[in-house]
Order: sequence, then structure tokens, then C-alpha cells
Amino acid sequence: MPARPRLFARPDRVVYRSPDVRVGTFHCPTEHPEFRTAGPIEGYTVVFPRSAVWIRHAGRAPFVADPSVAVIYNQGQAYVRHPLAPDGDRADWFSLSRALAAEIMRDIDAGAATDGERPFPVAFGPANAALYYRQRLLFSRLVQGGLHPLEVEQEVLMIVGLALERAVGRSSDARRCEGREVVQRARAELARNPAERPTIRQLAGRLDVSPFHLCRVFRRTTGLTLHHYLLELRTRVALERFEEGAGSLSRLALELGFSSHSHFTAEFRRRLGVAPSRVRRVLQSQGRPAGETGPPGVAAGLRARAGRR
Repeated sequence: MPARPRLFARPDRVVYRSPDVRVGTFHCPTEHPEFRTAGPIEGYTVVFPRSAVWIRHAGRAPFVADPSVAVIYNQGQAYVRHPLAPDGDRADWFSLSRALAAEIMRDIDAGAATDGERPFPVAFGPANAALYYRQRLLFSRLVQGGLHPLEVEQEVLMIVGLALERAVGRSSDARRCEGREVVQRARAELARNPAERPTIRQLAGRLDVSPFHLCRVFRRTTGLTLHHYLLELRTRVALERFEEGAGSLSRLALELGFSSHSHFTAEFRRRLGVAPSRVRRVLQSQGRPAGETGPPGVAAGLRARAGRR
């Protein structure tokens, strides 16, 4: 009786998807019938290998794709792979729409982004330990779930952008004055309605800049990501709402744009060092200054943290 053919799982698993961004993991054993190519590349993709494999893009010399590099593909890129590690090809990948891919390359190196269909001019580049850890951390958090789309998309853009900057070998630090002006307009957009949950593409579109440029100059100028800046704003709005007599923390959390009561509590505690329920009792105490009432240590803790900012 002939042996039954071995069944293989699909190599790719997508863990996050939006119109502009996809994130997934890939595992293709060496004995997989599609190991050499495993199908066409969908999207404009940066891959972070977790094992070692030989890769050769059509028309280029082969290279070793291991955890020290980021492998870069344009959509539809023809390539072949050859085995190196015994467990085959294992990797995590971050894929962008053509529009975002082109915008990132124009921001990094306008001269390199001349081909609209193939904006990525290189096949691979170095990925230092910090970048490798950053993408692994994001992937792990995505698997656990609960991340805001703005946080996901801005982090994917920064990871892909950093990988491309290192691969191209140059960083665009021009337009610093323009960057500062963009940051101020971005702050105004976020402050106008801190409870809003825009995507990074929507926010960048309002400012008429590329999403990658916005993420990079905002972090460089403020020391915060857009998402963390938004959380800082929401925490401060919460303090105002407490003084106005806000009741249900669950309702307030949703009104301020947090995903849940627990998300609100965690972010509030991370920034102020105390639970929002305790701060609410302090600020809503009647007829006495907030710094002189409430559970012991709350007001002192708030003053101490405020002094360090």
C-alpha cells in the first residue's frame, strides 16, 4: 500500500492586519514542497529571520539570512532559498502597502525611491540587537492582543523604517525646522480630541506628511511616541474629569478612548504611581484642598511625581 503523502501546514500565519499594515510569522520546514519559494511575496515586506537560511533574490548574489539581518522584499519579488538550519526557515515579517513603502523610502532617501513598483532598493541589511528585540517584543504583544491600532502601526513603521535606513546606509536628517512644525501640528490634532482613535495614516494625512516621517520626527522631538503622548493627554484629562465629579471609571475609560477599565487603570498607575480610584477620592473630597485629604500618601505621591516631570 503506497505511503500517504505528508500534509504540511501553511507556512504563513497573520497576527495583525489593516489596510496598510500586516504582521505575521513564517515557518517552512526544509522538506516542505514549497521550501524553495513558499509562494510569491505579498506586500512590501521586511523579514526578521529567527533561523538561518540562504536567500537569493533574482538577479542578485545569494546571502545568509540569519537573526543578524533584516531581509527586504518588494511585492512580487522573485527569490529562492536553500536550507542552512535544520529546522528550515523561521521568521517574523512586517508588510506595508505600496503607498506606505514608497513614502518611507522617499523620506529615507529620495534618490533611491525612483521605482513606484519596487521602492525598496536593497535585498537585506544589518539588524542590531536593539532592533531585533524591538520587533520580537511587538510581535509577542500582538499575539497577546489588546494593542491599539495607532500603537501597532506606528511601531511597525518605525521598525521597517529603521531596518531600511540601516540597509540603505544613510539617514535623512534634513528638514529639521519643518519637522518641529509638523510636531506642533500633530500635538494640536491629538489635543483637539484625546479620546479619538485615529490610525497613523489618518493622522499623517491630516498633516500632509508621510506616516514614517511623522513617527520619526515626533519621537525625536518629544521623546515620546504618538501613542504614548496620547496616553499622557488622556491621563491629564482624567484628572480634570475627576475634579468635575466623574463617577464610573469604566464609563470614563471608554469615553477617554481606553480599551477597557483595566487598560485605563494600568496606564494611569504607570504614569502617576497610584490607582485612579484613589486619586478620584482625593480630588472629589469636599471643602478641603486635594493635597490635604484622601488616603495617606496619595497626595504626597502625586506631588513627588509632579516634581520629577
